[in-house]
Amino acid sequence: MIRGSIENVTNDVIQGWIYSEDGNIRERTLLAFRGEACVGAGRVNMFRADLADAGMGDGHLGFTFPISVSPQDLGSVVVKLEGSDAVLLQKSAVVTGMAASARELGRSEVRERLASLKWALKHGRTSQGDFDFLRILWSTGVYERGLVRRNAADDAAVMEKPLGVATQLFEAYLQTDVQTSVERVRSSAEFAAEALRLAKGLGTAPVFAVYTQERAILRIVEGSHIGDPSADADQRAANFVDYALSPENVVVVDARAMADILLPEGGVLYMISAVPSLS
Repeated sequence: MIRGSIENVTNDVIQGWIYSEDGNIRERTLLAFRGEACVGAGRVNMFRADLADAGMGDGHLGFTFPISVSPQDLGSVVVKLEGSDAVLLQKSAVVTGMAASARELGRSEVRERLASLKWALKHGRTSQGDFDFLRILWSTGVYERGLVRRNAADDAAVMEKPLGVATQLFEAYLQTDVQTSVERVRSSAEFAAEALRLAKGLGTAPVFAVYTQERAILRIVEGSHIGDPSADADQRAANFVDYALSPENVVVVDARAMADILLPEGGVLYMISAVPSLS
C-alpha cells in the first residue's frame, strides 16, 4: 500500500512525502504529471523527522523537485511513482488531459510566497540572508551578490568562488541539495537560448546565475518574470536596468524575466544552473 501527500505546489516546485508499507521507497523516482504531460521528476530522498517519529521506516520519505506548470493549472498536478500505478493527488485536485503550459509567476503567487517567507523568518525557519535573497529574487527577478568578503581574523579580503556561492543560493531557492552545471556563452543569442531552455526545461530550476572574468553588462526588466497580461511588451522592454558584471560578483536571474547580455568582443559569460541532487 502506498500512502503520501502533496503538501505544497507552486508553478516551479512540488513538495511532499510518500510511503510504502514494504519499505522499498527511498531513492525511488517520482514523476509529476499535468494530464498526459510529464512536468518534472525527482527522487524520494529527504529525511522527515515527523514521519520517522510516526514509525514510517527510516524517515527518508520526503521529496522536492522542480516542475513546469502554469499557475492556473496547479491543482491538476499529480505525482506518480515510476514503475507503479500509485498516484498522489492534491486535495480538491482537478485532473484533465490538457498539456502543460509555459511557467510564469502570478502576482498573487508572489504575494503568497513573500507572506510565507516573512512567516519563516519570524519563526526562525530561515536565515536573514536567505530571506533577503528570496525576497529580492521573487520580487524583481534578479539578485546581485558580491564575492569579496573580509576575513574576521585579520580583516584581509577573501574572494569567494562563484560556483560555491551560486550553489548555496540555489539550495536556498529549492530547499534541498543541488547539482550544478555551467554553460559558456559568447553572445546575446546564446544567452537567450540558454535562458529559454532553463525557463521551459523539465527538471531544472527556473533560475540561473551568471558571472564573468571580464567586464560585461546584464540588462534586465525587473519584475518581468511575473505574468501580467495587461502589460505592454514594448513599454516593458524600454525599462531595462543594467547590472555590471565582473569577477567580483555573481548575479542570479529568474529565467522567465526579460534579460539580455552585453559582452566585450571575445568575452565569455558563465551561466550556472541547478537541479536537485539525487545522491
